[in-house]
Amino acid sequence: MDDDLRSRLFDPTDARALVLARRPAGCPAVTAVVSDAVWQEVVRLLRWAAASTAASPNLDGGRWWRLASGCADLLRRLPALCDELGEEWDRPAVPGGDTADGVARVERTAERLLGLLRTGAPVPLRTIAGEIDALGAAAITALAETSAWIVPD
Repeated sequence: MDDDLRSRLFDPTDARALVLARRPAGCPAVTAVVSDAVWQEVVRLLRWAAASTAASPNLDGGRWWRLASGCADLLRRLPALCDELGEEWDRPAVPGGDTADGVARVERTAERLLGLLRTGAPVPLRTIAGEIDALGAAAITALAETSAWIVPD
C-alpha cells in the first residue's frame, strides 16, 4: 500500500470521502446507510492491516488480534445487512490457494479490499464478505506465526 493511500485511510476527512464515494447514486436511504456502514468498517479494517508497528514489534500480536476480531464482527453483521438490501446471503466465496505467510496474505487481501473500495462498480456484500473472511484468516495466521507458543508433539 503506497504512502499516499495509507495517509488517506488514516485521515478522517479523506477516509469519509472514500466511504461516501461508494454510495450508489440516487439510492434509497436504507441502501445509503448500509453502504456507509459496511465501507466505514472496511476502512477501519484496512487501517489495522496498514498500521505500522515497526517501532514496537511486540504490538504486532495485538494488531493481528484486533484485525481478526474486527473481521469476525463485520462477518456476523453482513447477513442482516444483506437482508436489509434484499440481497441473497449464502456462504461467502473465500479466495483460496494462497499459501504465503500470514503477513503477506494480509497485505494481498488488504490490496484486494482496497481495490473494491476504490472501484466505481457496485460490489455485492457477499463478495465483500469473502474478502473479509480471507483477511480475518490471514490475520489469525499472522498472529499464530508471531506467537512464541510451542505445540507439543
